[in-house]
Amino acid sequence: MTAAHDYSDLYDIIERLEPEQVEELRRHALRLVKEPPPSRFRVLRSFDGPSTDLGAKR
Repeated sequence: MTAAHDYSDLYDIIERLEPEQVEELRRHALRLVKEPPPSRFRVLRSFDGPSTDLGAKR
């Protein structure tokens, strides 16, 4: 058993692309690499806890 992915079908598809399609695919792939997808949690702010120790006795 191997952990390597089998991309042979992907390579076959790429081999059949027209030059215009290759350029469009290249631009799209570069955009994906340069711009990470937005996080689902971007609206959440970090929380460091209260400024005072609520468990401390006075």
